[in-house]
Amino acid sequence: MKDKYEVNKYFGIPVTTNNSGDYVLKADDHGDVKIHTWRTGKHTKGKFKQPGQMLLTENNLMVMIVASEKMVFKDRHSEVPLQRFTSEFANEELVQQGIKILNS
Repeated sequence: MKDKYEVNKYFGIPVTTNNSGDYVLKADDHGDVKIHTWRTGKHTKGKFKQPGQMLLTENNLMVMIVASEKMVFKDRHSEVPLQRFTSEFANEELVQQGIKILNS
């Protein structure tokens, strides 16, 4: 099938910046920080390099990637596609916080 492309699933946490311009994990209305998932799409820009990299969703939400895994092409519609990978990375402390949340 010529229109097939590699699909990966990304586990991430939305982030915002504090007054110093550093990334911080974004909590929901209940004060909880939650893992969400996205996938690469046919028109996703950029390349994934490593956990801690930022991605931009189709709703322009900045997200720190915590983990990734391969996804079967036929299952791709179960996840929302991301817009693009950025060249920005979170600091190691924030990445470790995210991994701890993922594993809990």
